[in-house]
Amino acid sequence: MSNELILREDNIRLVMSQAPQAWRDNQQSHDRCLASCQTLLDTIEAEGMNDELDQKADTYIRKSRNTVKKMNEQRSAVTKLFDEIRTVFTTLENEVDPTKKGSIPYQLQDYRNAYAARKQREAEERRRAEEQRQRRELARSSYLRDVEADYRQTFNRHLTQRYNELAALNQEITLQNFEEQERKIRAIPLDLPDDYASTLYSGVRIPAEMDSTEAAGIRRQVLEGLIPQFREQYNFEMQSNVESVLTLLPSKRKELEAIAQASAEEAAKRAEELKRREAEEAARREQERIRREQEERERQQVQKQQAEMAGLFEQAKAAAPVYQPKAQVKKRIVVNDPRGFLDILNLWWTTEGVTLSVEELTKKFKSQLTICERLANDKQDPRFIQSAYITYEDEVKAK
Repeated sequence: MSNELILREDNIRLVMSQAPQAWRDNQQSHDRCLASCQTLLDTIEAEGMNDELDQKADTYIRKSRNTVKKMNEQRSAVTKLFDEIRTVFTTLENEVDPTKKGSIPYQLQDYRNAYAARKQREAEERRRAEEQRQRRELARSSYLRDVEADYRQTFNRHLTQRYNELAALNQEITLQNFEEQERKIRAIPLDLPDDYASTLYSGVRIPAEMDSTEAAGIRRQVLEGLIPQFREQYNFEMQSNVESVLTLLPSKRKELEAIAQASAEEAAKRAEELKRREAEEAARREQERIRREQEERERQQVQKQQAEMAGLFEQAKAAAPVYQPKAQVKKRIVVNDPRGFLDILNLWWTTEGVTLSVEELTKKFKSQLTICERLANDKQDPRFIQSAYITYEDEVKAK
């Protein structure tokens, strides 16, 4: 039936004319049926049930069924028109309802959902890619700084060892070996060996974000920048210390000669004073070396902080806002195996089901209860649930 036909004035008029009469007829049938049944019910409640009253009750029940059928036939023509009219209105509503599958707004919403999901995936991919890039960059810069610090420590140990060798030569000077010790001091190399770079080894652990080839390239890069600095520093430090020792050798020789000519007590005092001055000089040079190392560590710390700040800037830059459709992201369960419903039921039971009453659970599990009752009433192979929480009782219905 078309919309125009349903909504014609004569159809509306027909509904309006038939509905009151159908209601009056059904009301009359309703009242008569209940009056007759109520009289019989009062008799049964007063006298109790017997064979005669059981037969009368059976007769009244059959008449009640027939009355219901007649009432349904009388109102069906009216309610059918009402239903069809309602269908016309609901159809119009459904065609513009974004929640109704198949409607044009629903299709638009479907496209929006797919687009929002795609934008969400793209944003997540960009975020993961940026995080990975930042992790790699952070690992690279951290490895570079650690390798540089490791090489510097190795170089400083080498330089300290040369200092100690020079100090030992100076401390071992006597009048008898003065010329020999001076010759050895003057022969001390003031430059790093040409192959020094090949002797350097870094024990810094390679980060998981880079492979051994990239790590080797970083080590080469660090060495190429450090070796010229090491050579310059080594030459300056060794030349300064050797010249300092050589400058003091004449006065030391005179001191040794004075000690040799002095009495035993005076010689001991002079020797002690000489050792003290040399120890102070050695301590001064050591403090100077420690100061330079501390300055270098502070410089590296500043570089590290600057690198971290740059990383934060890059992170903020990567997080710059781009158009993103408004979307609500919720988790949706996808069951990949029927056994997954056991896990769902277990979670539901522990969080909500356990708090519900028997009546509430009976409504929720009506279908499952019906199946279990059907299995229990199977004439060939009845099956029962064995549980302390469940009992079976007979439900008797007269036919």
